Amino acid sequence: MAFTPHPLDRHRATLPLESDPLDKGGQGVVTRVLGPENLVYKEYMPQAGQVNGAALAELVEFGHRQTAAEVRTLLHQCAWPVARVVHGGQVTGFLMPHVPKDFYGTIGGKPKLVELQYLLYEPNWAWQDLHQPDIDGRLEIATLAAKLIDLLHTYGWIVGDLSFRNLLWRPGQPYKVFMLDCDGLRRHGAEPVLRQAHTPDWNDPYQPSSGPELDTDRYKLALLIGRVLSRTASVRPGDEPALLPGLPDHVVTAVRELFTRAQGPRGTRPIAGEWVLALLGRKRIAVTRPPRSQPSVHSGPAAPIHLPGAGRISVPVSRPAPGSRPSLPQPPSLPPTERSRTPVPPLSGPTAPARDGNRRQPAPQPQVSRLGGQAVCNLPVAQGPARSQPAPAVPTPALEPGTAATPPPAQPTAPLTAATALPTLGQRVIASDTYAEQRRLAPRGGVVDDDEVAHLIDHLAAGTGRDSVANIAALLADTADRTVLLMRALKNLLNVEQTDVIMLKDGDRTVELNVRLLEEQFLEEDEP
Repeated sequence: MAFTPHPLDRHRATLPLESDPLDKGGQGVVTRVLGPENLVYKEYMPQAGQVNGAALAELVEFGHRQTAAEVRTLLHQCAWPVARVVHGGQVTGFLMPHVPKDFYGTIGGKPKLVELQYLLYEPNWAWQDLHQPDIDGRLEIATLAAKLIDLLHTYGWIVGDLSFRNLLWRPGQPYKVFMLDCDGLRRHGAEPVLRQAHTPDWNDPYQPSSGPELDTDRYKLALLIGRVLSRTASVRPGDEPALLPGLPDHVVTAVRELFTRAQGPRGTRPIAGEWVLALLGRKRIAVTRPPRSQPSVHSGPAAPIHLPGAGRISVPVSRPAPGSRPSLPQPPSLPPTERSRTPVPPLSGPTAPARDGNRRQPAPQPQVSRLGGQAVCNLPVAQGPARSQPAPAVPTPALEPGTAATPPPAQPTAPLTAATALPTLGQRVIASDTYAEQRRLAPRGGVVDDDEVAHLIDHLAAGTGRDSVANIAALLADTADRTVLLMRALKNLLNVEQTDVIMLKDGDRTVELNVRLLEEQFLEEDEP
């Protein structure tokens, strides 16, 4: 991967580092940076693998570009990367804030990070003096964790390795939570900074081989909440959680219901927002989506692990008056076509945690199946025949023995026109059940009609997935400002559950479509 400099990069040689590291883990070494910034430097070790510098730069940019109070709240709960560190034309690591003192406690006679694991077991001699919250405190901590995951998902970030090791809690009131290892976050449908590792017994049995996704986080959030509220480190969805006494009856009912739903396949699990409402005791509206087709279990290598005990390292848009903008070409409305897809196996089942060491091995490289395509009317379409009615068979009269067969008269062949062309990707998207639901829910989707949506999808997918707002404005015979508003309305329709299917980038000068994620969100669930 070629190195691309970033304006916020810091050179390693300029960092005043302490002589002794604070921590060392499987991926990197953490060292305090001297000075008033209160930062630490995580330097990746060679065995961590190839660093995706672009993914790390996107994490850094998110923290610097956002000014909303909600995002500032998010960043205050996470060890978010604030700058990449480079040396010799390579990304060597990143800078992040030091963990606040609130999240340290005396464990084994020394100040240590208070990880979630200290809520999952009966206290032993090493941490018997550590503050233990009552059931109301546990409920508050679980709610804070659900709110944090909900906020991350709102902005399109996937945690992946959500576990009892990378979430801290403040040992005392007011309770707080803080997330570590934020360089492991990635955009939905994008590659992570490093090949992601997983914690034993915190695996998702239905995780696809392409890596963690929103549904993976939802499963692991259910693990977290069920285990915190039952003080049981091994309970999983499908088991009956022995919830600690003292919870309100309506919260017990809601938690058990959501915990049971979490054992379902991808696409059926409760989202983080449902957990928040349930834990707060508020009325919930269940989110139901059709389950995605499930891959078969394979017996390949287990996911890499790391073990406990070792060092841590919109405003409505008015449309132009009729006649002020030419209408887009009307693609034919046809039923969706079938497509071939290679099933992907999930990771193997849970692995029992060991008691020593801290090893993280690279995960198997993802095998992602992609659609083939062919051009029809200069627009991409999926492989496979269209679902059209077969032509009626021509009856053949019975022949006397020894009589030569006379071929039947040739049937007239209709020319390939727009009415008989295979449906395009855009047409298949707007014909999907998920799109119909998005159209119903999107508050600002009405400013763009379905034919425009299909045409814009096909325009972007026919190229690299990217185009300038200026080019799209020219295509629509409209102004750039109005086109930006139109793209924001399109985001409301296509970004299912805040995933970045379509994005405005470069200060609203570029539109980018993630075609693979578009297919996953809108078409996989409609496969026969």
